[in-house]
Amino acid sequence: MNQQPRIHFGVVKAKEMNTPMVLVHGGAWDIPFAETRMHEEGMKTALDRGRRLLLQNKKCTLVVREVITLLEQHPAFDAGIGAVLNRDGEVELDAGIMCGETAAYGAVAGVKTIQHPIQVAYRLMEERKGQNRFLIAEGAERFAAANGFHPVKPDYFHTEREQRRFEQLILNTNFHTSTAFSGNTMPRGTVGCVVRDTFGNLAAGTSTGGAPFTLAGRVGDSPIPGAGFFADELVACSATGWGEGILGVQLSSRVAFQVSTGLHPAEAAVQQLRHLFQKHQNGQNIEATAGIIMLDRYGNGAWAFSTPRMARGGWQEDGAIWTAI
Repeated sequence: MNQQPRIHFGVVKAKEMNTPMVLVHGGAWDIPFAETRMHEEGMKTALDRGRRLLLQNKKCTLVVREVITLLEQHPAFDAGIGAVLNRDGEVELDAGIMCGETAAYGAVAGVKTIQHPIQVAYRLMEERKGQNRFLIAEGAERFAAANGFHPVKPDYFHTEREQRRFEQLILNTNFHTSTAFSGNTMPRGTVGCVVRDTFGNLAAGTSTGGAPFTLAGRVGDSPIPGAGFFADELVACSATGWGEGILGVQLSSRVAFQVSTGLHPAEAAVQQLRHLFQKHQNGQNIEATAGIIMLDRYGNGAWAFSTPRMARGGWQEDGAIWTAI
């Protein structure tokens, strides 16, 4: 049986009840030190955008959309430009967003020509009848085009870094994306954002290029409400890590439920990361690890991860933007 991983965590606290706050993550894995600077630069740019919007009293859902849009276009992350390649050498993108006030959500999965999947997910969340909230592949791309989103060519997202990774993985057919230790530097993360606006409302979103070298059509946790993201009137969460494991335990909704019973967000996150790991100890040498960020309605925030490193950052009113890995 694998040894329980060390869980790192931290807390943030608003100074006042209506203090606007934003937290982001840029993936939880063994991030190479050579890539640290780019991760921090990308998060700082996105957080500055979120800060400016919150100071203009913009709604939390719009702030999540705009923050993640900037993360999607930064090549440091496994989302949008810089996303990993599947076994066919293609990028497939997933994203989801949820409004805590209304429980409305929107999500897309397996898209190849949508420049910013989080923006199309946001548009689906805004659908008045709520009948078309989650679209996949060609259907999602047709919806995007019909709503004014101009498609890009699939190679728009390709980077030299991910092409090199793909060529390495062709020679390693035993690669499993749950492996996070032993110096594994394969990306296994997403980007995500949680926001508490000046009205006290919460929202969460997540966007990803998936896991490297998976079968075409694979969908992980990121676009699934309750797994890769979740928001209600009490708490907003965004997760990252091994998608199949996160899906199996519905990590974000479990953390949110525990917060609703009175646990501090940090305590709830640590407990559920332990549960995730223990649930998947099945003798197959699978290391079910992940990371999560969250905010609650009272201004309590937290981050936690069971991987070697996690890119994370935040801002709250009257404070400075901070990042860490």
